[in-house]
Amino acid sequence: MSTTISLRDLQALKTPVDAILHSIEGSIYRVSVLLEGREIRLLEADGKAFQRRSANHVREALRECPIRTLILRQHSAYDEMIGQAVRAGANTLEVSLGVDPEQS
Repeated sequence: MSTTISLRDLQALKTPVDAILHSIEGSIYRVSVLLEGREIRLLEADGKAFQRRSANHVREALRECPIRTLILRQHSAYDEMIGQAVRAGANTLEVSLGVDPEQS
């Protein structure tokens, strides 16, 4: 199985999938979807990374896709910034968002 999927291929899926909205520094959001137990990166039709400037822009772009759930995932550098010891695991926050902006 590929590690990427295009927006067009995602739109063509028959079964709803879970999507993860990755918050990258500077208000950049990228998306991956869970397919067959694996996290797959979403690409634009031209092969570039799917990227938007807000969660609402992501929702609008995914409106025609069979998305079951949308999770916001953000990695935090806070512990490192305040001098905390390095953790064994990542300092990650995950929040469930509604797929439809009217639901959030």
